[in-house]
Amino acid sequence: MRFIMVYLVLVSFSFLSLTPAGISLAELRADDGLELDELDLGLEEEEEEEEETTSKKSKKSEDEDLDEEEESGEEENSEESEESAASEDEEDSPASKRSSDTEDSESYSSNGKKIMAFYMFEDSHTVKSAAHVTAATASHLADSQDYDYVGFEAALTAGSSSWMKNAKKDFEEGKQLYADLGVEEAIDKFKSALKTLENNIDKISDMSFISEVIFYLGASYKLLDEDEQAESYFTSYIAMNPDATPDNPAFSDEVMSAFKDAKGSRKGSGKGSLKVQSSVEGAIVFIDGKVAGMTPATLRGVKAGKHYYRIHKNGFRDAGGSISVREGKTASLNETLTKNSSASDVKELESAMKSDFGSVTMVRKATDLAQDAGADNVFLVKASLGSDERLKYQGYMIDCNKKEFKKSEAVFDLPERGNAGSSAALQQFNKALVDDPYEYKAISDLLMEEVDLLGLSDKPADDQQNKEKKPVYKEWWLWTVVGVVVLAGAGVGTYFAITSSKSGSSGATLDVNFQ
Repeated sequence: MRFIMVYLVLVSFSFLSLTPAGISLAELRADDGLELDELDLGLEEEEEEEEETTSKKSKKSEDEDLDEEEESGEEENSEESEESAASEDEEDSPASKRSSDTEDSESYSSNGKKIMAFYMFEDSHTVKSAAHVTAATASHLADSQDYDYVGFEAALTAGSSSWMKNAKKDFEEGKQLYADLGVEEAIDKFKSALKTLENNIDKISDMSFISEVIFYLGASYKLLDEDEQAESYFTSYIAMNPDATPDNPAFSDEVMSAFKDAKGSRKGSGKGSLKVQSSVEGAIVFIDGKVAGMTPATLRGVKAGKHYYRIHKNGFRDAGGSISVREGKTASLNETLTKNSSASDVKELESAMKSDFGSVTMVRKATDLAQDAGADNVFLVKASLGSDERLKYQGYMIDCNKKEFKKSEAVFDLPERGNAGSSAALQQFNKALVDDPYEYKAISDLLMEEVDLLGLSDKPADDQQNKEKKPVYKEWWLWTVVGVVVLAGAGVGTYFAITSSKSGSSGATLDVNFQ
C-alpha cells in the first residue's frame, strides 16, 4: 500500500510540473498562434494585483478630492499648487518620459519596418576585439531596404519635434528669400535652421536635411561673391557627401561651377583618423548618419573636414555633435552617456542575453521592450570569444506582431579591422537574419525546444507512455515480487511442517527426580 501511495504522488508531481498555469504542453505544441503573454507564468495574478492596487489608489484619490472640496479656499489654493508641483514631477518621471518616447515613436513615419537592435558582448575583451564585426552587422541592418533601423532608434530619443518644425520653417522661408534674391535675409534664415539642427544633432538620423541647408548657405555666399565663405560651406557639404552633386534648377551655373571647383580641389585631399570613446562600451558610432563603428573605436580613412557624429546605445540618451578631422591627424572625442527611462528594462534584457541567450525569458523581455517602443521587430546579437580566439556569433530576429522568430549562429576566425564586411561567414550570418524572409518559427516552438533540452515531454515514447498508463496491479514486476513472496512463504511453511512432524514421532523425555 505504501508503495502504491508513493507511486501516485510521483505521477501527480510529474503531471503538475508539465502543465504550467493550467496549459498542457500538448496544447502549446498544437497552437502555433500562441500569444506570447501566455508563456508568462502567473501573469494573470500579477495583473489582478495591479488592478486592485490601481482601484485602491483611484478610490483614495476620489476621497481626497471630496476632502479638498470641503476645505477652505485658501487651503484649496495651497493644495492646487502642490498638485501642480506633483504633476510636474510626474512629467519628469521615467514612466512619463517612456510614455512620451512611445508617443513619439508611434507618430514617427518610417521607411520600413520599425526595428530595435541589441548587441551583447561576453566581456570587455570581446568588445575591444570584435566590436568592428558587430558594427558590420549593424551597418548591414542599416542598409536594409526592409527595416528602418537608424531612423526609428533615433526617433525614440528625439523627444518633442518642435525644434524640427522650427528648423524646417526657417529653411523654407530662406529658400523663398533666396528665390526672390533676398540673399542676405536668406542667409540669416539658413543659419538659424542650421543652428537649430546642430543643437539637436543627437536626435537626427538623416543628414540630408543638414546637407541641403549647408549647400544653400554656400550658394548664397557665392551669389554675394564671398568666395571664401562659399568654399567653406561647399567643403563641408563634400566632406559629408563625397559623391553627391545637387541637381536643383534653383542653383545657377555660377553656383554649380563654384561647387565643382571646390569638389575638384578636394579630390586629392587627404584623410585622417577619429578615435571615439564613450562611458559605456559597445555604443554605435554614426558619422554623417552612417554606421562607422562601435566604441571604443579608431576610425581610419575619414575625409578631412567637418563631420557630424551621433553615439547611440539602447538604455541611454544619444550623444552627438560635430568634429573636424585634419589630414594625417587623429581627432579624439569621448562622450559620457546618461541613462534614459528604459535603462532598467534594457539591463534586464542584457542580463538574459548574457546568461541564457536564446531562452524564452530573453525572447519575452526583448519582445515586450520592442513592443512598448512601438517596434515591429527586434534584432539581437551576442558575440563571445573562445580560448582559441575564434568568434562565436549568435543572433535572433523576432517578429513582434506575428510572434515568430528565426536564429542563426556562426563560429569563425576574427577578420581584420576594416575587412569584417568581406568575411564570408559574417555575410552569410547577416543575410540569414536580415535579408532572408523565410525560416521563421512560432515562439511556442522555442518553449518546446527548451522542454526537449530538459528531457521533459508531454508525448513520451509509446512503451514509456504505456508503462505510465498501466495500473500497478498489471505490472509484471509486482506479480514477480508477489510470486517470490508466496513461494518463500510456502517453502517456510513446508519446512516447519516437516520439522513438527518429526518431533511428534520421536517425542521428548524429561526426567524428574524426587529425593
